[in-house]
Amino acid sequence: MKQKTPSLQKALPRYYFLVLFITLAILLIAFYIYYIKNLRVSEYQNLQNICDSALSNMEQEIEKMSTVSLNTIYSKDILPGIRNVDVTRINSQQTYVQVQSIYNSISAMIGPQQTVAQINIYHKNGFSVGSGFYTYHKKIQLSQRSWYDTVMEKNGYKVMSLPRQLSFFMSPAPLPYDPYYITLTRLYFDNIHEIEGAVEVLQKCDTFFSYLNRLSAANQSIRLVILNENGEQVYPVQTAETESAGIASLLSAKASLPIGQITHIRDENGNKTAVFYNTLSSVGWQIYAMESDSILVHSLIAPTLFFLAVLIIVLLVTLAICISISGRILKPVGELKNTFETLDLDDVFSRSIDSVPLPESHFEEIKTLIASFRNMYNKMNSSTLEMMKSQENEIRAKEIATQSMMKPHFLYNNLANISVMAEENMNQEIISLTENLCDYLRYTSTGGELRVTIRDEFLYTQKYLACMNVRYRDRLTCTFSLDEQIADIKIPKLSIQPIIENSLKYAFMKKPPWRISICGFFEETDGKWYIRIKDNGCGFAEGEITRLTELMRSIRDSKDIACLKIGGMGLQNVYLRLLLQYGACAVLILENNPEGGACITIGGKIND
Repeated sequence: MKQKTPSLQKALPRYYFLVLFITLAILLIAFYIYYIKNLRVSEYQNLQNICDSALSNMEQEIEKMSTVSLNTIYSKDILPGIRNVDVTRINSQQTYVQVQSIYNSISAMIGPQQTVAQINIYHKNGFSVGSGFYTYHKKIQLSQRSWYDTVMEKNGYKVMSLPRQLSFFMSPAPLPYDPYYITLTRLYFDNIHEIEGAVEVLQKCDTFFSYLNRLSAANQSIRLVILNENGEQVYPVQTAETESAGIASLLSAKASLPIGQITHIRDENGNKTAVFYNTLSSVGWQIYAMESDSILVHSLIAPTLFFLAVLIIVLLVTLAICISISGRILKPVGELKNTFETLDLDDVFSRSIDSVPLPESHFEEIKTLIASFRNMYNKMNSSTLEMMKSQENEIRAKEIATQSMMKPHFLYNNLANISVMAEENMNQEIISLTENLCDYLRYTSTGGELRVTIRDEFLYTQKYLACMNVRYRDRLTCTFSLDEQIADIKIPKLSIQPIIENSLKYAFMKKPPWRISICGFFEETDGKWYIRIKDNGCGFAEGEITRLTELMRSIRDSKDIACLKIGGMGLQNVYLRLLLQYGACAVLILENNPEGGACITIGGKIND
């Protein structure tokens, strides 16, 4: 069914609308992308700020505990009092009095503000004393403490433990619940810098991580995680074991995460998560601030819906504006169209142009259109327009038909050969030559068909070479090979003979024997047929292939029929006729054989 031609009155508003809408949509989308990008940058900056804030707070809390431990070590009452305790009489009244003095000093160190929860002091003589939320004094083995090896590796430098429940320090716990505590431990040395003991400062995790808890509560979409240098989770405490372990194992495996940069990882469920990571160098902690991209995407829903609403409003407003503008422009065009539809051929001869209703317009193009119609109408009243149309392809075909003409010297040479053969009484050879000559002349002089099958082209090329063999005899050997897949494909007549004629004329300037092979085949990779003509002659001279290739390129660009030589077919004639039949799929390749001689390949699409 024939498709109806669209009306300009309907098409123009669409075009106006399309252009305006695309322009506005591009601007809105660009602004949306800019907005979303800034929103992401803002979110990532917030992630970085929270991580930096948590890092700063942890440094302050650790420094507070470290200061208490140092003050304890350098106290004039605590360590001297511990040195004076006789461990062998730990339950004596004298020891009790000494310990009470130490308790008071430790309590004064903790202060009324409860700077820390507990201070425990260990001496190498096996005595340990502590005060804070509980008091004790007892004999201990310093090397059996859980933190001993780690502290020794740090050479006395401060070491932070993992959060542990109260029952870890006191068993059983004196409280109905089991809160978590975190400790800072460091060694202290005697006057000759030998290890004398250790100070352990405990702080309640609720106090130590209070700022981080408030920070997490205020930013519920962001998760804070702290790992120690062994990849063990320090914060959050009291987390569900599976979730906590999942995060810790995930981040511990990310040793290549860049410090101080936003990067993305995927958790055990494959969810994409933004991570900012920094290091608390004083204790080797790694602080991670993480936010799931799904939360960020969720925050984009509201602005996205807003932009979609704006886009729809812009769409409707643009449509209304385009209809209004195009209506004003095309109103006279519509009136002119109605005039054309009401006119018929009889009106042209019976009515003057003044009686035909024509619209008025202030647009120059429409005025010109109306004026042109007036002129045309007046001319049709006085005369009939003659129309002639030329058919370029038909003209080309007629001119190319002359290609079948051949140079007369071929006929002269063969008649001379017949004359000599008659003098030698070579009757059988004369019969064979005249039959081949007649067949070939009939083939070349028939102008009814410009295209023949490859099978016929091969056959009459063989007859042409049979005529030439009368002259060259055993000095010339020809072989033919044709793939039956392409035998019935039609190609321009005399596509092979001009190439062989060139070989006989230019290639065989060296001593015989001379050989020519013609092979026709199909190449499945590109769906083309090919005919390859090889000889063992001199081949193309240096620079000749380049010159001929440039000539073929100019022929391909112009397809100029003036390139044809009626008095002798050349390579350019063959290539031009292939171009006219196959277009860009036409093939003519010039090359030299590695073993010597020239090789010319022609071809085209098999389905053309």
